[in-house]
Amino acid sequence: MVFHFNSNNKYYYLVILLLTFNTHSLTKALSNPNLILEEVYSWHLFKDSYGPTFSGNLSWQKYMELLERELLENGVKGLTKDFFEYERWYTSNEKNDHQWTLTIEGKQMDVASYWAYSGLTGKTGVKGKLLYYNQDTPKDLIKGKIIVFDIGGLPESFKRFSEISKHEYATEDLQQIQDNNSTSDYWYQVNYITRFAKLDEYLKDSGALGAIAILDMSPGRAEGIYTFPLIRPGIIGVPGLYVDRVSGNELRDAALKSKYANLKLLANVQNSKAYFLSGFLPGKHFGEDKDQFILLTTHTDGPNLTQENGGFGIIKIVEHLNRIPVNQRNKTILIVMDPQHFMPGRHSVDWFKLHANLSNRIVSVLGIEHLGQMEYKDFGNQFKLSGTTDKTYIYTQDNQNLINQAIYAIKQHKIGRTYVLCPDRGGQGPWTGMGNLAQKMKVPGYGISTSMSGYWSTKSGIESFSSELFMKQVDIMADLTLYLMNANSEEIQIKGP
Repeated sequence: MVFHFNSNNKYYYLVILLLTFNTHSLTKALSNPNLILEEVYSWHLFKDSYGPTFSGNLSWQKYMELLERELLENGVKGLTKDFFEYERWYTSNEKNDHQWTLTIEGKQMDVASYWAYSGLTGKTGVKGKLLYYNQDTPKDLIKGKIIVFDIGGLPESFKRFSEISKHEYATEDLQQIQDNNSTSDYWYQVNYITRFAKLDEYLKDSGALGAIAILDMSPGRAEGIYTFPLIRPGIIGVPGLYVDRVSGNELRDAALKSKYANLKLLANVQNSKAYFLSGFLPGKHFGEDKDQFILLTTHTDGPNLTQENGGFGIIKIVEHLNRIPVNQRNKTILIVMDPQHFMPGRHSVDWFKLHANLSNRIVSVLGIEHLGQMEYKDFGNQFKLSGTTDKTYIYTQDNQNLINQAIYAIKQHKIGRTYVLCPDRGGQGPWTGMGNLAQKMKVPGYGISTSMSGYWSTKSGIESFSSELFMKQVDIMADLTLYLMNANSEEIQIKGP
């Protein structure tokens, strides 16, 4: 059963959700598989109704309130909030609100999205001459100009880095690997500006009036693009926009002819509070010096529904574990929910250093992210759901028992379009997502993610969510959590570097 959004069932599920919030027994009674799927759907409908969850905004606050409520009801102890403040930049996510626009000599141009944390303008925007920028453009020429630049597609060097040419296991529907690198290309382009080209550093204090990036993407795929602010905190000070390759052809021609343009980007800057949420699902040695922790972790912020919904996945895993009496749980579950995914200076606060007394008890890790996502594909200039699921990736540390257990769980739960990958063995791509904490901590562990076809857009919502896929992914990760809880250390010892 796959639940999708339509206008007739939206309010029905919101009612179910409100009943669930206010009736503790209803939540606990959801043992019927169909009712579980409806509960999961209702959570996501609620999350989606508030829009993107950027740390500190209203949507994020509502999401965190729901997560906290469910964790408490499921017996999670010692819930702790580690607060911090940061400068949050934001604008409307709706094109029709006309908060971000571009005109060239009076002609309105179609804009795909805004460049987050770039800058802002006054109500009338900024007017100036367009300048087409390339690597040979002298920096002193960009002062007082609106610069235009192309973001090319995925270069060969990055294709080799991200390519999955091998795997430990693939479901039958993925036996023939024919990855067209569309997700890697997506990732490369949205990271290009700040991560690879470092154009944020180049533009800061340059005197440029504005900047427009031409994405090598179809109009449908480029719509709603939201890029990582990434490593460097703060706001650039040069307002920026994105256009797709169709509008980009006209824009490039105008820039090469030095035409005049007006760029508007209305935005706000606000000091916001966010927090890590952490807690414990006790094992039989909870509170004792000899207790050991299995880390369940996820991000809590992102531009769309499944980026990030890992918190809901953790709740469902906790529900699985609660079926086991505390005196039979060999280890305590440490839950850490991190709000720094799409923040400027992301991961600048190291929770594990702040809580070194807890971190040094972590003996294994599971990263839970991006669950229940259906696949988007290009169809001409449109970017639409293909009718199938995104590929699921189960990442594992380098130990054959860990790998075998992941394969077994996949077969048990009959999930399709799924890989088991061990990046340390080579040719299987890099770790993606928070499962790589196992790699960093050099402990046994797993991560789950997807091919993330709609990952970097504010537009993918409840219509692209599958409760059935979500629960299969959760069931697999719950089984792997139990395996890590019961396995002896020699059985799951990982290979050294």
